[in-house]
Amino acid sequence: MIDCVRHGTQGFGFVCIHIAEAIDSGAQVGFFWLPDPEMARPFAWCLKCEEFLNQNGGDLVKLSKLASFKFFCAMCWDEAKAALYDRSRE
Repeated sequence: MIDCVRHGTQGFGFVCIHIAEAIDSGAQVGFFWLPDPEMARPFAWCLKCEEFLNQNGGDLVKLSKLASFKFFCAMCWDEAKAALYDRSRE
């Protein structure tokens, strides 16, 4: 659990720095995630990180260096997904 200034005490997930910055800037950076039933919300990353991950054989350790993951409360994570996820990719 984390204490979010906007949403109070929540479960959490992680988002890459690019998603975190896009929430403030409004940039459309994309939104990808890896399901994880152990967490309130899974790790999520942008298109730039997704391309890096694909070029590096899915190596999440390497990705973590580029992504510089940040804590997001579950509700902030949901808001980021709603704003950045491209449903046309489904």
